[in-house]
Amino acid sequence: MLAVARLVLGQTQAEVAEDSGISPRTIYMIEKGAAGIASVEKLVRHYGKRGVIFLAPSGTEGWGIRANFVAGSYDDERPE
Repeated sequence: MLAVARLVLGQTQAEVAEDSGISPRTIYMIEKGAAGIASVEKLVRHYGKRGVIFLAPSGTEGWGIRANFVAGSYDDERPE
């Protein structure tokens, strides 16, 4: 889910590392699922400041993300 959040922001691992202060190796390890919780929490906070909201599983649906910087409707873009 953290790799998806990065892709939603349109960033590479190197760009996230530069912006967040987290090392590129740690970003790689987080996305691989092999990093400590403190590093994961720091990355989640970083993405949160950029408008990515992580949605906890509920009912039959699993984890998800929402980008609060994306507004409007696709219907608004349809030609008349």
